[in-house]
Amino acid sequence: MMTLSKLAKLAHVSLSTASKAFSMSSEVNEETREMIFELARKHGCFKKFYNAKYPKLVIAVICPEFKSRYYSSIVSSIQENLSKMDSEICVASTDFSEDKRSELYDYYNNYSNVDGIIMIDSGKYEHTKSNVPVVTTGKSNGKTVSVYSNSSLGINMAVDYFLSKGIKDIGFISEKYTMSKLVNFRDYINKKLGNICEDYLSVSEHRMELGGYEAMEEFFKRKTIPRAIICAYDCMAIGAMKCVFDHGLNIPDDVAIIGMNNNRETEFLNPALSSIDLCSEEAGREMSLAVINKIMGIETNEEIILTPKLILRESSEIK
Repeated sequence: MMTLSKLAKLAHVSLSTASKAFSMSSEVNEETREMIFELARKHGCFKKFYNAKYPKLVIAVICPEFKSRYYSSIVSSIQENLSKMDSEICVASTDFSEDKRSELYDYYNNYSNVDGIIMIDSGKYEHTKSNVPVVTTGKSNGKTVSVYSNSSLGINMAVDYFLSKGIKDIGFISEKYTMSKLVNFRDYINKKLGNICEDYLSVSEHRMELGGYEAMEEFFKRKTIPRAIICAYDCMAIGAMKCVFDHGLNIPDDVAIIGMNNNRETEFLNPALSSIDLCSEEAGREMSLAVINKIMGIETNEEIILTPKLILRESSEIK
């Protein structure tokens, strides 16, 4: 690990001179200061020693949207944890646009003065050149640190739970931005049961509660209502629950439902909603620590995979 003493030796200056350079002391001439700074940048420890008028680190957080409780909870966790490490965040939304994601990444990476970037849901964008440390929730490409929850494992847990209760007619509700979860569900059902009933899959053109309601309504229109349903996220599950009630059925006696993300309001619903906890607060904490470690030149794992938890509540109680 690079220390100020080691950096001073590389620059052929005293430890005192190196320290004064980073505190912007007038006792160090500009040529010497810039030489020290350039060495520090080269060894990835500039911000570790820099102590100017605004000593706090600033991290750019790029996320798909602010509406989703899942994404907002991650951003909130990032802000809380970085604040404890004397750092600030600036937040921008891509609205799920690949072009906007690329544009924002290029701006913060090349033109702004941020010290690091956290990309929530980094999508398909490849970070070919990184001028500042980058942490993402996508797969690592060797240039970034990746922090993500294994949602497919969480889906498997929910499926296994229903199968353990003797239920095989299990459905899945999704929308356009969560199709990867539906694919994971289909693959696992095929693995466990040999084939899947496509009528037990419903994809809405809308998102959030409305999307869940419409996707559930589609099951009623088909007259193929699964005994148990897993939803791509909790807001969709809430919409699906209302649709079930509007049709005069009960949860979980007629239809058992499990959501995903374990939003804070799930335990206060009636019935309380079971959910797959994708560890959003833990993800925010790990991403915050990872980006600070990279800025400080501290070695960190290339991939940090979080294990989801199946939180069982009233909505999935099978008697």
